[in-house]
Amino acid sequence: MDKLLLTAAEAAEFLGLKVSTIRRLTWARELPTVRPTGRRAVRYDVRALRALLQKRTRPAREAR
Repeated sequence: MDKLLLTAAEAAEFLGLKVSTIRRLTWARELPTVRPTGRRAVRYDVRALRALLQKRTRPAREAR
């Protein structure tokens, strides 16, 4: 079974970003997060990250 909740480091690897970028996007509330303990622990739902990638993906231009 695949992991559904990722740490910041795992989310960074999944998205191809630096951990500092993940934390900045989290602070700016641009990444969806899950707080399993309701406190400081932050996790990232793989399904939400995939949906975000789909939403932000632009198709390539057609050749002229």
